[in-house]
Amino acid sequence: MYKIYDLEELEENFKDIRDIDKSFLEKKDGIYFVIRSQNVLVGYLVAESIQNNYVIKRIFVRAGMRYKSYGVKLIKFLINHGIEEKKDKIICEDLTNKSFFIKNGFRENGNILEIDNIQRETIRMKEGKKVVISSIFQNIFLAVIKIAGGIYGNSRALISDGINSLADVGSSFAILLGIYFSNKPADEDHPYGHEKIESIIGNMLGVFLLLTAFELGKGSVLMLIKGEYTTTPAYTTIIWAFISMVVKFFMYRYKLKVGKETDNSALIADAKDSKSDVYSSAGVIVGILLSISISPIFDIIISLLVAFLIFKEGVSIILETSNLILDKQDKEFVKEVEHYLYENENIKNVHDIYMRKSGDKIFLTMHIRVPKEMTVYEAHNLVDDIREEIILEFENVKDVIVHIDYLH
Repeated sequence: MYKIYDLEELEENFKDIRDIDKSFLEKKDGIYFVIRSQNVLVGYLVAESIQNNYVIKRIFVRAGMRYKSYGVKLIKFLINHGIEEKKDKIICEDLTNKSFFIKNGFRENGNILEIDNIQRETIRMKEGKKVVISSIFQNIFLAVIKIAGGIYGNSRALISDGINSLADVGSSFAILLGIYFSNKPADEDHPYGHEKIESIIGNMLGVFLLLTAFELGKGSVLMLIKGEYTTTPAYTTIIWAFISMVVKFFMYRYKLKVGKETDNSALIADAKDSKSDVYSSAGVIVGILLSISISPIFDIIISLLVAFLIFKEGVSIILETSNLILDKQDKEFVKEVEHYLYENENIKNVHDIYMRKSGDKIFLTMHIRVPKEMTVYEAHNLVDDIREEIILEFENVKDVIVHIDYLH
């Protein structure tokens, strides 16, 4: 279990600490991050809060237990606490264990080792903004070349694909707004933060795609009814569709990579839209070739197919982001948390574990049963330990609320 002590509390709880660690460091202003098992000290890390940083003064793991990566867990414990306390850096001035710290993400900076910018939310926002701004400019470029190429090359399918890219510009602006507002800190009116706006933006993107698909499909159907498909597309239109297909493929890979790394549902939805655009552009190429070699009607048919693919992707996005808004339970994750608690805590029964997801953050609630003889003080400490441990072991868990039931 994980716990934070000051010097007095540490010495009170672990009176034999100097027998375990002959070089035990007394720091009156130090913060002691401790891992313990069955009330036995496994290891500790002492740090000082200096300016807006944590400075590591000593890290120690009991002999015979160092093979279980407890030192790594202590570093993670400190980093997670630093994130909660809005610290900028974790600094280590002791270079005797340099290789250990470098393996755990520290970098040399003169005579110190450090992990800078530990605020994951800030990194997440910057990465998301960079992807979306890049997407806006690329979609403007694609929309211009496809619409212009379709007009001068007489291809209804290419024009439809260009209008789809123009719609993507609008959806990217919406995602950019979502990234900005979702990274506003939690406040009194929004204690769980603002990250759910990402899912709302993703849902709006899905609706936007449905409307775009409807308008494109309606125009193509009217042209078929009126028989307005006598003009054969030019060969040059294939070039613009091919350029679009290649650009959209790399956009899809980039967006999906960053979206998964930052767990941004709106960005993942946008990546899927880019993937459908790859198929759309490929279909446009096939349609143009068939129009040139067989009949111009294929250009209109392919524009209808493009509209259908956009519609299908819109429905998929709406269903996926709606599940996030409605707090659909990840049963595998819940089982993983339950298994972890039984393996690492002296709990007789844990039940009713529920999760709420907001952006990349997970909020958990659960019930546990404890002996009725347990004091309020002991139960409170147990709940604190459970919360700290779950937040440390499961990276995206932001907070845990535990309700205590008693055993008869």
